[in-house]
Amino acid sequence: MAAPISFLTANRIRSIDVARGLTVLVMLFVNDLAGVTGAPGWMKHISPSTADGYTFVDLVFPAFLFIVGLSLPIALEKRLGRGESKIRIAGHILTRTLSLLLMGVLMVNTESIASNGHIDPRLWQLLFYGSAVMIWLASGAERRRIVWARRIIGIVILAALAFAYRSEGGAGLRPHWWGILGLIGWSYLVTALLYLVIRRRPAGFAAAIILLYLLYFADRTGQLAFLGPLSPWIGIASVLGSQPAITASGTLLSILLFSTDQPLAVRLRTIFLFALILGTIAVLLHSLSNLSPLFIYNKNAATPPWCLISSAWTALLFALIYWIVDGRGLTTGTRMLATAGQNALFAFILGPIFYLLIGMLPVMADGRSLYGMLGAGFATGFWRSLIFALAGTWLTAAMQRSGRYLRI
Repeated sequence: MAAPISFLTANRIRSIDVARGLTVLVMLFVNDLAGVTGAPGWMKHISPSTADGYTFVDLVFPAFLFIVGLSLPIALEKRLGRGESKIRIAGHILTRTLSLLLMGVLMVNTESIASNGHIDPRLWQLLFYGSAVMIWLASGAERRRIVWARRIIGIVILAALAFAYRSEGGAGLRPHWWGILGLIGWSYLVTALLYLVIRRRPAGFAAAIILLYLLYFADRTGQLAFLGPLSPWIGIASVLGSQPAITASGTLLSILLFSTDQPLAVRLRTIFLFALILGTIAVLLHSLSNLSPLFIYNKNAATPPWCLISSAWTALLFALIYWIVDGRGLTTGTRMLATAGQNALFAFILGPIFYLLIGMLPVMADGRSLYGMLGAGFATGFWRSLIFALAGTWLTAAMQRSGRYLRI
């Protein structure tokens, strides 16, 4: 059957939630599998990190960026439909971005916290994740006074942790890089602000995507040297250019699909054509890779060919999910993914919390934990990672169903 829905009439589009939930599941799986001995190369990030190529693991992060773009018009149109001013919405966008940047930077700094600092590293991390939950846990049926008290306590703890932090070199908190959440925050900021200006104009958004990729090339070729003082803090080419272009591509596809009610067949053709165009451009640009490394497929450098081909693959995956979930109305087996997809922020901190707790458990005589022993070989490590991913996704969905989800 057809799926005559639009983001002007629907509160949520289920296939987008399922796509986000599937990304969460795969993210948990590949992150855990990275610690498994003997895992094949195609199940890890491309190696070396400067190589020209990608595995399906390298497509997980851009898939999430793309899905952020798919859902963005729905959220913003809902606010605009309630009569909120663009200034107020811009304030919400900025607050959400700052929250993601803060969490991203703090999570990155947990990797280099000093063992002889002002506070035990494990306690620091436990307090950090605990305060994050206190601040961003959905209020639900709690009284407003209790919610604000909880959040204020969380903010005070977080501020104290930031002040007490010391790295192995003795330095305080700093953005070595922005972390996954921080990069999502920058891409969300750029794309959301673009949407407030352009709204539902496909040609305008297509032009904006082109400009974002041109920004990448301009920075990488030295045309933006006058912005050099910003380079220690933010990578203009990738953080403000090519990665936001992935999110903006998702937004453009959402505009094309859901601005108006359309038959299922028309929407599927639109997605396939969209993926074909992006994939073709990616291949054409990659054909110039012998001229410059700017044209290789590389995740770490966020090269335009990698961003474009990642967007194309994600669009094709979404076509399949959309056809199954919204087109055919088949919900069996997707309910957990759809629910988990609404609580993705919790999933991002679930892994680090789990590994922190595992690291606090007693170890074997050889210094390994039982969980680590399960990852000593691929035969057992694969199932360890799969069970962990399924359990993590189930817990993320269960938290959402119970009203205990993280919301920025």
